[in-house]
Amino acid sequence: MEMRPLIGPEHHGVVEEAREDLRRLADRARAAGRAGDPSALWAVADEIRIRVEQVDRLWIGDLEWSIGTVLAELDTIYDAAFPIGDPGDVAGLLTAPWPSARRKELLAAVLGRDHYGRVDLDQVAEQALAVVDLRLLRALVLDRFGAPRSRDLLVRILATLHDHGRLDSRLVDRAHVIDEYFGYGLVTDPPTPFTAAIRDHLDELTWRLVTGPIPVDRYKVPDRPGPRGLRFVELAMTWSGDPAIARVLGAAELTEAERARLLDLLRDRPLADRQRVYQWRLAAGDADALAPLTGLDRSARLVRLIRAMPEGHEAVRHDRAAILAAVDQSGPDATRRFLELEPNEVVSAALGDNRAAVLKRVKNNALRGIAAFGMLPLAEGETVLDRYLALRESAKKGAKLGPNRKHSHAAAIDVALDHLAQVAGFPDPSRLEWDCEARLVSETPTAARAGDYRLELRFDGADPVLAVSRSGKELRSVPAAVRAEPSYQELRAHQERLRDQARRMRTGLLERLVATGGTLQPEELGRLRSLPAGAAMLPGLLWRDRSGTIGLLDQLDPTGPITAVHPVELLAPTAGAAPPPPGRQLPNTPQSHTGWAPTASPPAPTLRPHDDRRSGDVDRGLAWWQAEVVRRRLRQPVKQLFREVYVLTPAERESVDLSYRFAGHVVAGKVAGQLLSARGWTLNGEYDDYGAVRPAGDGLTAALRCDMHGYFGLAEVEFGALCFLRDNWPMALEDVPPVVFSEVMRDLDLAVSVAGTGVRAHESPAQAASRAQLLAALISDLGLTRVTIDGGSAVVRGSRATYRVHLTSGSIHVEPAGYLCVVPAGFGASAHRRLFLPFADEDRMTSVILSKILLLNEDEKITDKSILTQLQHLAPASPS
Repeated sequence: MEMRPLIGPEHHGVVEEAREDLRRLADRARAAGRAGDPSALWAVADEIRIRVEQVDRLWIGDLEWSIGTVLAELDTIYDAAFPIGDPGDVAGLLTAPWPSARRKELLAAVLGRDHYGRVDLDQVAEQALAVVDLRLLRALVLDRFGAPRSRDLLVRILATLHDHGRLDSRLVDRAHVIDEYFGYGLVTDPPTPFTAAIRDHLDELTWRLVTGPIPVDRYKVPDRPGPRGLRFVELAMTWSGDPAIARVLGAAELTEAERARLLDLLRDRPLADRQRVYQWRLAAGDADALAPLTGLDRSARLVRLIRAMPEGHEAVRHDRAAILAAVDQSGPDATRRFLELEPNEVVSAALGDNRAAVLKRVKNNALRGIAAFGMLPLAEGETVLDRYLALRESAKKGAKLGPNRKHSHAAAIDVALDHLAQVAGFPDPSRLEWDCEARLVSETPTAARAGDYRLELRFDGADPVLAVSRSGKELRSVPAAVRAEPSYQELRAHQERLRDQARRMRTGLLERLVATGGTLQPEELGRLRSLPAGAAMLPGLLWRDRSGTIGLLDQLDPTGPITAVHPVELLAPTAGAAPPPPGRQLPNTPQSHTGWAPTASPPAPTLRPHDDRRSGDVDRGLAWWQAEVVRRRLRQPVKQLFREVYVLTPAERESVDLSYRFAGHVVAGKVAGQLLSARGWTLNGEYDDYGAVRPAGDGLTAALRCDMHGYFGLAEVEFGALCFLRDNWPMALEDVPPVVFSEVMRDLDLAVSVAGTGVRAHESPAQAASRAQLLAALISDLGLTRVTIDGGSAVVRGSRATYRVHLTSGSIHVEPAGYLCVVPAGFGASAHRRLFLPFADEDRMTSVILSKILLLNEDEKITDKSILTQLQHLAPASPS
């Protein structure tokens, strides 16, 4: 039984009206067929198609299901008027005004394609171009079946027909019907004979459209390349229709003689007319000659400056001094008059004329509005710190936006900070930022009174703490009466700002320095150490000074630049990748790659006792420093020494410039997109060359191929090959800096680990290796003689049983074979009494795994009935 779409009652009238229109048109076609008038048949066919498309697109869709009887009549009329000759002649089948069902069936048979819906003729067009089949090329442009879908292909067909003297107005008119924007493919510099010829046809088409008896839609008027000739500008001056069409006509390309004639025409016209034409000629790029007629003869510098500003919605940095100098030369009245003709948000902001509008745009996260906010002069009573904090608040909102939008929002904040630095007289935004951060500390009140209570804001490391005391005794909780006091609320607000400062330093600056192996100059280091957050965090990281010595901050020379050490730099030169575990073979990839290939990891750490050798000693590798930070009980502000590390695998060396390490993994697009976006990746759609790209420093771009439907966040995404591009060309993986390679792989490993949707969870060898390194350091420091590391598991020889804790999933197996469930409420949310993590990053899984190991290490102290009951069945007798 044939299934047909249902049309709601609200559309019945539309359908019936369309049927009546089509019946009338079918009657006209029948009459034209009887009279043997092919021109009339072509014209009626075009009217029918346009009518069907209008109703189908604007109202209900699937209209053809409701007018099948009428369409069948038309098939009969046109097949009789245009009989089919050779059924195998593609050009002959296409050369008909009406795409009847019979012709579609024959085309499908010839082309080997389904005849339902559009006929895909791109391959036919390519073959016709290859052999220069002019008859078929003309038929492809004039056909009513599907036409070439590619704009480039359409332009190439027209160019070939021109080169062989077969281009005419009918073809150009039809090309414009196929693709109203095909003219975008004609813009060449310098013009070619083909583009010059086709522009002649387009000029005539435009003139017929705008001077015809029926009003034309704006988007039916070709605007690129635009029309040529003074007649279009003169028509625009008297135009009473859509102003958008007047703008297209008014910006027509003119010769020198035509520009002089236009100047004569305008001299006696009203000022409003002169200003309107001046505005059109701004778009054409030749408005300077008209400036004296509009009182803008001193504004040429301002005009050039504004016209040179890039279009679009992205925030762009501007030179405030150049803007003000151009405004000064133009004069305030002429400047505002020009801005009425050519509105410009950032110039108006530099003058302070649009403050309310800009503030509203910032509230709505408009990118150029944010950039303009930085350009506004300081209002009465507003300080630089006030504006800086307002931008930081906007940045917090931007972090909650969609994957790609958050990048552009963050870039707009950077531009706004640059503009604010110019307003405040700072040489660069970095100086502004750290000056404001220092003011945030120095101008923050640290003590106040609320009745009998004393309020004090002090620092516990990098964390600001608000203490409340009475009669010299500090209170554990804050009384409700104190919370209501303005002095308390003010200190709480300052406390939150200082916490934000610490977060910015940790997750922004310090994470970036470690992830890129970034460098601080002495003056930058000094400014950072003057802040409580910097003074607390910087000593916990490992650095390299200008002499090459590696150590903690108090061990190095701070008078020169210092560079954050990435753990991959501490690996032994011979460190290699672990052998790949068995996995499914990917199609179309080298045999040595597997879809579940492991992440390359450093070898298991070897601990060395603490000694007094210099920090630059070659024996001090990654394992030594890991043990050292644990021995010192240093909590690093970001994961540095226990960071997951990735090095090239043998398969990646063999494939030269492509890594298939994560190829074949399927992830939830929305979750993976959020994770990757937060790490600087830009997400693309299915028609882009790469599904995700990320700047990787030094002109490199990490590019990941993806298989998806639509866009990254819509559905599942399958990861493909990864490469690193320089000047859009893949480079050998061996030439990629090790820090860059490791960090890009860390991003993808995280996305696969968290967002993977496969039947089997992704077990990251790098995460397991990181936890193994952490355990190795803790085992030695805590004297855990019952715990050893065996591959990807920690083996705990308790008094009740021997346990194997998986270092990726955290699952526990009691030897010889039995699963132990340890998941009490809130497990891992609070630290075990002996648990110390040498980094401040939130890593709940590591906390859970370490807590389980420490719990099982003292299993004789377990009192939980659920765990004890399981152990009675799994290990009825104590291990020998």
